[in-house]
Amino acid sequence: MKKLILIAGLLFGLNATAQKFDLVQINADWNQSNNISFKYVNGIPVKYARLEDQPPHFKTTIKSVPTLILYVDGRLSYSWPAGIDLKCKATEQEVAAVINKFKN
Repeated sequence: MKKLILIAGLLFGLNATAQKFDLVQINADWNQSNNISFKYVNGIPVKYARLEDQPPHFKTTIKSVPTLILYVDGRLSYSWPAGIDLKCKATEQEVAAVINKFKN
C-alpha cells in the first residue's frame, strides 16, 4: 500500500509541475497568403484562428496579422506580430528558443 501511495504521489507531482503550451496563429481571411509556414514547434501544434471569428475585445488587442501567440498554462506569455509587410518573421527556431526558456 505504501508503494502505491508513493507511486501515485510521484505521478501527481510530475503532472502538477508540467506546463501546457499552446501556439495560436491569428490571421484574417484577406491575408491567407501570409500564413505562418510551420505547423509544429517542439512537438506543439500551431493552431489556427480567424480574426473575424474572435470577440470584439480580443480583436482590438491584435494590431497586425498574422500574429503568433504562445500561451503557457492558458496565459498569454509571448507573441510575434507581423510587420508592416503583413508577414510574421518569426522562425521555428526563434519560437522554440522562447518555449525552451519557459520550460526551464
